[in-house]
This record gives sequence, C-alpha cells and structure tokens, in this order.
Amino acid sequence: MNKTYSGLTSEEVRILTEQGEVNESENRLTRTKKEIFRKNILTWFNFINICLFAVVAVTGRFRNGLFMGTVLFNTCIGIFQELRAKKLLDQAYIMNASKTTVVRDGKEQEISPSEIVRGDLIVLDSGDQIPVDGEVLDGYIEVDESILTGESDHIGKEKDSSVSAGTVVTAGKAYIRADRIGKECTAAKIMAEAKKYKRAKSTLHADLEKLLKIVSFVIVPVTIGLYFFQKMVLDMVWYESALKTVAAAVGMIPEGLVVLTSIALAVSTMRLLSSRVLVQDLFSIESLARVDMLCLDKTGTLTQGKMETVAMEPLNGLSQTEAEKLIKSYFYNEEKPNATSAAIIRRYPAEEIYRKTEVLPFSSDRKYAACALEGKGSLWLGAPGFLFPDGCGLNEKISSYTSGGCRVLLLAASSQETCRSGILPSDLKPAALIVLKDVLRENAGEIMDYFKKQKVGLRVISGDDPATVSALAANAGIPGAEKYADMSKAGSDYDSLVDEYTVFGRVLPDQKKELIAALQRKGHCVAMTGDGVNDVPALKTADVSVAMASGAPAARDCANIVLLDSDFAVMPQIVDEGRRVINNITRASSMYLVKTVFSVLLSIYVVLFRQPYPFLPIHLTFISALGVGIPTFILQLEPSFERIRGRFLTGALRKAVPSSAAVFLIALFCLYLRSAASMDTERGYGVLVLLTGTAYLFTLWRVYTPLTKLRIAVIAVMVAAFFAGILLFPNTLSVRLAQEDLPVVLGSMAVIPFVILLNAKIYEAAAGKEEA
Repeated sequence: MNKTYSGLTSEEVRILTEQGEVNESENRLTRTKKEIFRKNILTWFNFINICLFAVVAVTGRFRNGLFMGTVLFNTCIGIFQELRAKKLLDQAYIMNASKTTVVRDGKEQEISPSEIVRGDLIVLDSGDQIPVDGEVLDGYIEVDESILTGESDHIGKEKDSSVSAGTVVTAGKAYIRADRIGKECTAAKIMAEAKKYKRAKSTLHADLEKLLKIVSFVIVPVTIGLYFFQKMVLDMVWYESALKTVAAAVGMIPEGLVVLTSIALAVSTMRLLSSRVLVQDLFSIESLARVDMLCLDKTGTLTQGKMETVAMEPLNGLSQTEAEKLIKSYFYNEEKPNATSAAIIRRYPAEEIYRKTEVLPFSSDRKYAACALEGKGSLWLGAPGFLFPDGCGLNEKISSYTSGGCRVLLLAASSQETCRSGILPSDLKPAALIVLKDVLRENAGEIMDYFKKQKVGLRVISGDDPATVSALAANAGIPGAEKYADMSKAGSDYDSLVDEYTVFGRVLPDQKKELIAALQRKGHCVAMTGDGVNDVPALKTADVSVAMASGAPAARDCANIVLLDSDFAVMPQIVDEGRRVINNITRASSMYLVKTVFSVLLSIYVVLFRQPYPFLPIHLTFISALGVGIPTFILQLEPSFERIRGRFLTGALRKAVPSSAAVFLIALFCLYLRSAASMDTERGYGVLVLLTGTAYLFTLWRVYTPLTKLRIAVIAVMVAAFFAGILLFPNTLSVRLAQEDLPVVLGSMAVIPFVILLNAKIYEAAAGKEEA
C-alpha cells in the first residue's frame, strides 16, 4: 500500500456531521442519570410501599409508617452509589474504549467509532472490529465473518471487496471507505450484539429475579385477602385490620435486598477500578468469584508479553549474511509489528534489501505468513509443523530449543514468486530457524500458588509449540505442566483431552472455544484470559472473560473484565473482591429472607386458623432495622474470601428458614400466652417483640460466624440498641413490659437459640445437604 490518501477534510466532516451522516452508537456501559433515578425510584416494591404508607396515613397511626424511612434511605443511597460508580466507570470506559483510525486532512487520526461519517477513509488492522459497511480501496485483509454467516472461515478481502460491520479483521491491513453507517448497515442488529461484551452468567442475578417474581406474585392477593378476612371474618375494625395487613405486607417485602445488592456490586466495581480493573458487567464479579477452572493464554499472563530473539540458525547451506538479508527484507515496512515481529526486528533491523511484491499476513488459523521478494521467490515464516505438516527433518534440533522454553519459528524459501493464495509451494525448503524466548513474569509463581491454594484448576491454552508452553508453565509452577497436547494432532475428543492434559499448544481459535465448552460440560465454571483476536471465540464462550487493555480491540470489547494495565497479577485481587461481595450479599440476604418467609407463614396461619396477624408495622420496622438493615449495611464490604459453593438463593435460605420457623413458633406461642395469661394488647406486643428480636439477633450472630472484632462490635451495638429502644420508646413501639412476665420471657429467650439450631438440623436433613 504505497498510495497516499488524503481522506475527507475537516470541513467536509463538519458538514456531514451536521447533516446527521454520522455512525450512531447506542452501546453504553452504564445507564444514563435519568435511567438511574427511574430504576431506583419507580420500582414495584417502592410502589407497594407507597400504597401501604397511604393506608397507614388514612388510619392516622403515622408511627406505623416508619418503614417508609427505610425505603427512602435505600432509594437515596442506591442512587448515590450508582451515580458515583457511573462517573468513574464512564471515565475509565472512555479511556479504554476501542478507537477507529481514519484518514482526514491527509493525516491518520484515532476517533470513536460513533464519530465516523459517511465517506470516511478507515484504516483497518489485525484485531480491529469493522465499525461500518464499506468497500476495500487498497490493501489486503482476512476477515472473520462468523457473526454473519455462522462459518468460522476467514475470508480474504482485497481491492473492491465489500466488508460488513461487526466482523473482525484477523490478519493484514487495508483502507476502506465507509459506505453504510449506523442503522443502515446490513447487519446492524448483529453488529450491536457482536460489538458489546457477552454478559456473564450470574446465579445471583437469576436467583434474585426468581425471588422477586415469587414475592411479587404472592404479596398482592395475600394482603388483599388478609385484610378482608380480618375485617369480615374476625370482625376487626377497619383501621386495625388495615394496620395488621400492612404489617404482613411489610414483612413479606425484602425492601433493602435489591438495593443492598446493587450498592455492593457498584462499590466493588469502584474498588476494582482503583486497582486499574474495568468491570464491564457488574454480575461478572460474581461469576469470577465462582470460577473453579482458569484457562490462560501464555502471552501476557505467564509471560510479560515481551520477547527477545536469542538465536538464528541458517539451514541448507544458506550463509549467515544472506539469511540476515532475507529476514531484514521480510520485515521491511512491517506496520504495527506484534511482539514476535518486534523481537526479531530489534535483532535484525528491517531493511529493503530485496523489494516486496506481495504479502500474505499472519493468521492464527494457518500459523504462518509469507511475502514475495522480487527476483528471490517467496519467503514463508511460521510454525515448523504447519509449514511442513509431513516433517522437515529438524525435529531433534527444534526440540532442543523448545524443551528449554524457547519458541522456534521456521523461515522457509520457495522459487514461487507469489504467496497471496496462502497455499504452500511444492518446492518449499527450510532456510533458517529463528529462536525466541518469552520473558516469564516475576510473580507468575506467586499467582499460580494463589490459585492452587484456592483449588482453582489451571489450563494453559496457546497457539505456540506445546513443548515451549509446557516448559514455561512448569517454570511458573503450574501443576501437571508436563502433560501437554499438540492440538494440530490431538483429534476432536475434547471431553477426554481436558481431563488428560493441562497444557495445550498449536491451538486454533475454534479449538480454544471447544476446549472451554468441554470444561463447562464437565460442570466447571470457566474463566478465560486472552488478548488477541484469536482468543475472541473462547472469550465469548467462557462463563467470564478477562482481556488485557493492551490486546486487540475485539478482545477488549467482548470481555467482561478488562485489565487496564494489562497486569495479570491483579487476578487474585479480582477473585477475592468477587468472593467478598457475594459472600456478604448471601449473608445479608439470609437476614432479609427471615422476615419474608415467616411473614408468608404467618399470613397463611392467620387465614387457616382465624387468628389476627400478631405484629404491627412499627414492630417489624424496628426489628428489621436493628437486626438486618443497619448491620448488613455496615458489614457488606468486610473481608470475606471463602470460596463460593452452590446457588445463591439456596445458601441464603439455608440460614433464613430455620430462624423464620423459629419466629413463626414464637408468634404462635405469644398468641397462646396472650390468651392464657389474659394479657392486654400492648403487654402481648412487648413479649412478642422481645422474643422476635432475640431470634433475629441470634440469627445475626449465627449468619456472621466466625466472629471478627468488627462483627462482635456491630452485633453488640445492635443488641444494646434493641433493648434500649424497648425501654426508652415503649409508647412509640406500642409495647409494655410487666414484671410478672419476666420469668417466661427470660426462659423463652434462653430456649430460642436451641430452637433455631434444631430447626437448622431438620432443614439440613430435609434438604439432604451439609451446610456450606
């Protein structure tokens, strides 16, 4: 591509932009401010709480509407935290967002894909995702069009060929003209899907959705039925029936759970961003915390991504001088050299000794590249096993290098003066071996030790020679690194391969994807790290994907998590952060679900056995604030790095149900006691609130065991606040304590922990599982 292009002028771009001839982009990492306010305010549960508060207001018993304070606090803190997270994430996303190179006013410049105008001259390079439909004006590229056709073949595109938005350049360089932009693109919808990251699979998100649907389905008919039942069957006055119904409804709503989850995830993304980690999908934090199998690409993970040429050995009588001339000519005018090319060029500076007449760019699928030199035939550079599938008699020599962790490229020569077809010439002969060495990360061993201790399985998947990768993996301390497979010969029984081998070399892009899928079929939660366009299929297949910011734009765009400094050493921190947030959300959820479960049980009991609902709204607001809302808010970001097992909802219910059953039994006991001891209403409420609060505080202790200094302090303060509230504000809470009730109350308080623990054993036996 020797032709000089001027592209559009700044004035032409301005006019086209004003006319709306600009490439529209609707991809956003975060919600708009308007959406944040709307999503936090206009929720189903907020609507129900407002309706319940209106009912309380009509009765005139405003102290029973204090639950709205919790609702308002949750809403405000949710908006505040999400706005903070949005500001930081948007800034990071702008800095990390993929850019498109265009020629304007005769100069190349990088712009956002959304700034492209019709007629723009776009420069495409390997790893770029094509942002518009257009026509190739000059150059040659190979394009992965699988997003359009479903076929994994890489299609060659040269002058006058058309290219489509959303497809990915896998090799070469070309200039294209932007013909169709925005929604005019032939595959606009597919492009939008291809350009954005694949959302991580989230058990937490799925279980929260399920829980909210169940509660939403139950709450409306139950509360309406409960009100008319108490008013008409039990003959209660309307305002008393209304307050009791509101209490039941407030009890069923886990009002702070969704907000707490959003806050915890938002704060987590901000903590990670401070460590130069961009989370493109909040729920991917959970997915990475659940990972039990990590698949690594060698470059940029085990190694620093920097290579050095350590030797060059001429073959078949070629002199050292002539070999160097061929290498220098081969790399002359190499634009954007990758790490391998850059390492060779540093040792043998590119020089036009022999003029290039044709170029075949490197492709991850064929594992070689080529160029034709005027009067010298063609040179082919790549993996020896792919240039000479039937062997070239150099296996012993190559093995002597690869066994030491070196990478070997073979330079081969042919008299054929064309190479663009990619078909290997029949007269191809080895010309020189080029030996390179990757620089292992200094802390690679420490990182691998962390994952071994966490019982996370490791697999290394690379396009390089398996012996080279195996040696590097062994030096990094990866268990089983000596078990390696050459995927150019290994066959297609991927399920057996992933069990038998730890290191995979000579892996094609589609093979990477199949290896990930095989591990998933084995029941693993799989994370994949990568930085090249050849990693994209595997990154999209993995449960959660991690890309280096220094890698190909297509890899960054499809990844759930981007390492902004391309530093793999932060991976343990990401996993720990994920475990912290999910473990703490699960604990908090257990506390929230106690109220939801026992409220449903009590509502059913009230209807079946013709009893009034035992609580007032103020009781549940008071108990919930000190037993759930305040302590879980304080403890949500404390260190908690235990490995996550099982489903979120199952784990939360395991701690919630025994306590819910205990509170249900407490309510039945208090109903009986009130009748047997002829207690007045407020005295009965006093016993009920004391015993229910005791159950909650013991559950708080049980859920947050093992205790830390912070947990002990929080629980102690909540216990003190609970008893102080009953003693100082009996009128507000509508409770009264009688001295003659103390023996029964104290005895019952002592029994409650044993009842909860017994319920837990019964629940575990019924569930058939051991407590996680």
